[in-house]
Amino acid sequence: MRWMHKERVKGNEKDELRLGIASWDDGSGTSKSIKYTWFDKLNRAARGGEMPMNALPQALDFAIREGYIKPKKRSPGARLPCK
Repeated sequence: MRWMHKERVKGNEKDELRLGIASWDDGSGTSKSIKYTWFDKLNRAARGGEMPMNALPQALDFAIREGYIKPKKRSPGARLPCK
């Protein structure tokens, strides 16, 4: 993966979420993925799991349905962010 954006994982600040061009991209730069990255004892990025961005909604839905994630309740009148 060629990462373009990264942020620390909430609750585990040593690890990162990375967004970028997928390792399986054909050179066009259109295959995007997300990766969970952790660091070894020498502070080198370890090989984390990489997932296609288009599989993320299904993965979240699956985790919610199976009880691994509980959605937060939104306050009345709260709106979802626009695309």
